Amino acid sequence: MAAILLCILVTIPEPYASTPLTVSTDPDWVPETYEEWMAGQPETVPLQVTRVAGGERDSSELVIILEEGLSDSLEPGLLDQWMGDIEMQDLSVSAVEVSYSTPEDLRDYLAGLYDEGLQGAVLVGNVTAAWCAMDNAFLDEGEMFPADYFFMDLDGTWEDLWVGYPSQGNPGTDGKYDTISGELGPEIYVGRIKLDNMTSLGDPTEMLNAYLERNHEWRTLGDPEPLYALCYVDDDWASWGSTYQNSMQFLYAGTILVNHPDSTNGTDYLEERLPGTWAWISPYVHSSPLGHFWSPGPTTMWNQILPAEPQARFYNLFACSNCRFTTPRCMGLVYALCTDTGLAAVGSSKTGSMLQFRQFYEPLGGRYSLGEALEMWWEWIASNGITPYERSWHLGMALLGDPTLVPAMHITGVSEGEPGASELTLAAMENPCSASLTISCGDTSIGGTVDLYDMTGRLVSSEQLSDGMCTMDVRDLHEGAYVAVLREDGAVRPLEVLVLDQ
Repeated sequence: MAAILLCILVTIPEPYASTPLTVSTDPDWVPETYEEWMAGQPETVPLQVTRVAGGERDSSELVIILEEGLSDSLEPGLLDQWMGDIEMQDLSVSAVEVSYSTPEDLRDYLAGLYDEGLQGAVLVGNVTAAWCAMDNAFLDEGEMFPADYFFMDLDGTWEDLWVGYPSQGNPGTDGKYDTISGELGPEIYVGRIKLDNMTSLGDPTEMLNAYLERNHEWRTLGDPEPLYALCYVDDDWASWGSTYQNSMQFLYAGTILVNHPDSTNGTDYLEERLPGTWAWISPYVHSSPLGHFWSPGPTTMWNQILPAEPQARFYNLFACSNCRFTTPRCMGLVYALCTDTGLAAVGSSKTGSMLQFRQFYEPLGGRYSLGEALEMWWEWIASNGITPYERSWHLGMALLGDPTLVPAMHITGVSEGEPGASELTLAAMENPCSASLTISCGDTSIGGTVDLYDMTGRLVSSEQLSDGMCTMDVRDLHEGAYVAVLREDGAVRPLEVLVLDQ
């Protein structure tokens, strides 16, 4: 049997052959079925579209699609403020309300707008969702899940040809897409803002109003630099940690990697990492919609997120089913829409998540929006068709939050290779260090100040460069990781250092 499995594995392309699939390790969790979800939904009716704000449909590059009647629940001026912020990105915007229709009707509507110049859409409220029933190439069972990619791929053929999973061999229809073919690349980007199933955390309308207010505040003020990201990789993927970190550094040069098996656990994540002043957090962990199952534990559950008071704005959740937006109390919705600071999360509604991370983070570092970067990533994935392995990993990918947000819009540093960027890089004379930390920038003519921050973003030391070097006393610092930062000629130069007890 082992020899047979080896023969099968070598036919699977990288990174799918070697990367463990993110799955739920909770034996008690059973995902809701399409039929169970449909039982709680309104009856579908023919699509009716009512324009509530913005330009005519043939001039709109972005359409905000709201649940019918939802605009009346928004605080006065909030929708116009949001649309005005988006228009500052040179996007024409319209907002419409739609009746609760079939996914096919909504997709046809988007396809018509695409023919007139549509680039993206954001679905707000309880807007219809498409479901798939798919055989997983890595599991001995099929999966049933909502798939927002249905609304991004506007010219592919999505069909319901089987009752249950195709491998069961029962021809017929059951409301779930089980066969996709044709041109499967994306035409538009799509984000979803859904709070109607988050009543355990508050009133959905109040949370939506609060989200739009902090969206505007962040667009206006940003966050104080330096900006850091957390790449927190649990045991099954620890050996790939530096690769994941390298991709994230296309967006945040100050990406901190935590991947030692003795370091990653639920207590550390919940008490030491989540409250830190990160701009972006990416946990890599087996999960369900409601929990992260760390090795060795303890589990981080959805209802522990808000009390931890996370400060991050954005999340890429390499965490099975964490963005299964049809599930009440889904963690992706908690992170992105229910915390006091959250703005968006990318993740999967099923097993699997994102791979090929550079294709996502590099556009983000180039000041593309979240939606544009996700669309570019999908273009890469679908460039030679979408294989069964890619479907099994990625078809549940969803963007929860405003897809027009540009995480790099407030980053003032000059990227490596751009005109005006110097060749300076920071280096530590000893790393790890104890007692003292000596930093060199490699240019004796450079002045300026090197700041040292701990992993919560707290400034713990500053020293002036002299002849391109400085030395800091670190005897009173706790053992752990720190980031040294030099701001020079408009660029931010970070260096991760490790301080050890004497």
